[in-house]
Amino acid sequence: MSNAMSDDVKRQIQEKLQHLVGVAFESGIAEAVRQARAYNDPFILDAFHDAVVDKLYQELVARHKIDELQ
Repeated sequence: MSNAMSDDVKRQIQEKLQHLVGVAFESGIAEAVRQARAYNDPFILDAFHDAVVDKLYQELVARHKIDELQ
């Protein structure tokens, strides 16, 4: 049996992450974290953290709230 995730599983994870990032920007990070925890999946919670940190950083740079790291 392969350890690689199927394309369907990858798609489902990506959809969940996109939803959670959208919630973070629309309803706040607390609500997004609440929903991420409700999945009861440490992988999703960790991937959500990574996605939010990356997206939030990009958005703050785009809005000139912080300087881009060199």
